[in-house]
Order: sequence, then C-alpha cells, then structure tokens
Amino acid sequence: MTITIKYLSHENKLTPVDRLDDIPDTAQFVWCDLNQPTDAENNFLQTYFNFNKLEIDDTVNGTPRAKYKIYDSYQYIVIHGLNRKTFNTKALNLFIKDRLLITYHHQPFNVLKQVEENIKERAFGGLQLEEIVMSILDYVVDSYFELVYDIEDKVYAFEDRQAHYDSMKTDMDDVFMIRQELIKLKRVIYPMKVLVDQLKESSQLLVNDKNDLYIQHIDDHMIKQQNILKICQEMTNEIKDNLVSYASYKMNRIMQMLTLVSVVFLPLTLITGIYGMNFVNMPELKWYYGYYIVLVLMLCISVGCVIYFKKEKWF
Repeated sequence: MTITIKYLSHENKLTPVDRLDDIPDTAQFVWCDLNQPTDAENNFLQTYFNFNKLEIDDTVNGTPRAKYKIYDSYQYIVIHGLNRKTFNTKALNLFIKDRLLITYHHQPFNVLKQVEENIKERAFGGLQLEEIVMSILDYVVDSYFELVYDIEDKVYAFEDRQAHYDSMKTDMDDVFMIRQELIKLKRVIYPMKVLVDQLKESSQLLVNDKNDLYIQHIDDHMIKQQNILKICQEMTNEIKDNLVSYASYKMNRIMQMLTLVSVVFLPLTLITGIYGMNFVNMPELKWYYGYYIVLVLMLCISVGCVIYFKKEKWF
C-alpha cells in the first residue's frame, strides 16, 4: 500500500504511523497521503470518511478541474501541477477535515516532500493545518515559474534570432511549438488563479493575519506568471506576423523578378515566333544581314526594357 500517515506530535515531530487509530489525541494535525493509490486504498478513502461520493468519484477516476468547495464538515481543494516534459496536467486533491489533511494524487508530487521538509524545519509552537495547506499551494504555484521562465527565455531568444528565407519553415514550426506550450500553461495557471481568488474570498483557511499574507503572496506570484504569459503571447503573435510578412515580401520579390524576366522575353519570343514560321513570301529571310539585324534588335529591346524598369524603380 502506498498510503502514508503522519502526525505532528505535541513535541513538534512529524511521526509516521500505520493506522489512523494509532494517532494520539495530543496530535496537532494528521497528514494522510495517498500516492498512486491502489484499489484497496481507494476503497479506504470511499468508506472510512464521509465525503461526497461524486467528489470521490472525480478524485479516484479522473482529473478534476481546479476548484475549491466547502461542505458542512470538510473542505475540498483540487490543485493542478504540470509535467515538466509533456506539459500534461496532474491533479492534487486535498480534503481538509478538522485537524486531518488528506492528499490524493495519481502521479508523484515532489512539492509534498518539500512541504514535509518545511514542516520539520518550522514545527515549533502551534503550526496550524491551514498553514500547511497554504504551503502546499505555494510550492505548487512556485513550481510553475520554471516552465514560465523557460517559455520567456525561448521567446526572447527567438526574437533575437535573425530570420532567413531558407529557415522560414523551421522558424514557423518553432513559433507554433512555443504557442502550444503557452496554451498548455494558460490552461493550468488561469484556472488556478480563479482558485486562489476563491480562497481569498473565503474565510475558512484564512484563520489569521499570517495566512492572509500567505494567500496574498501566492496571488502575487500568479499575477506575475499571468503577466509573463500575456507578454509572451503578444510577442509570439508579433513574431508570427513578422515571419508571415517576411515570407510574403520574399514571395512578392520572387514574383516581381519572374514577371520582369517574362516581360523582357515576351517581345523576343514574339520576334522569334514570327520569323520561325518560314513562309515563302517573307523577304527578310533572304536578307544577307537579316540574322544579325534581328539579334541587334532583340538586344536593343532587352536593354531598353531593363533601363525602363530600372528608371521606374521596379527593381
């Protein structure tokens, strides 16, 4: 079984136990973590606690959206993390009941280990369960920064890159890859911002001024992340537009050159077509210098067209 049960003792030590019944009454709070739970552990969650069956079904069988709900005897929070390689969403479900905290997740969350270490360092004099919940939320939100800053670096590095026509397809592929990562980040960060706003409006977890400052600190981080994503979105839009404009410009230049070449060779083609018919009554065919005269005429027409186009600044 992958269920871990720990409690903060009166001596401010985070102590593991095998069963909830082994927890003493003097425990400050209890943390029950279900990491990649088995069927037996899912059954334990469903039967041992009096939680909403619909919420339990969402928790066990799917990836619920980020949300915060308050029931008569407990609170339910869903926090979303991100896989750093695939950008796929993973859910961390929190059930808060009196002095009991249950964390449930199908995928590993390294932030929980960080929170546990933080508890060991800060476990002195009345550490509250609500503060632990805030700490978990803070670590999850801070974990977004690595991905957000990575996107920001990619955008700025791409903006400094000089565009070349021969690399246009690669550049466009890179832009769309960055925009895809931006969309995946926004799908997680924006709902989490709504969740933080709900927590700010609720008074259930904000039991003291310290928690008020904590949630404001988390909210500031989320606002910063949203602003960075917004700037990156605008910059990628500008980069995409610049690449499209540059491609259109290069295509227009190519079409212009092809048109000029076609215009120059059009009268030459007409002359060769006429004198290539070889009719009997064509007196020019019998001229001794006719061939050279036609060549000079064609050269004069070509040079004249080039001079005219240059004068009109067509190239």
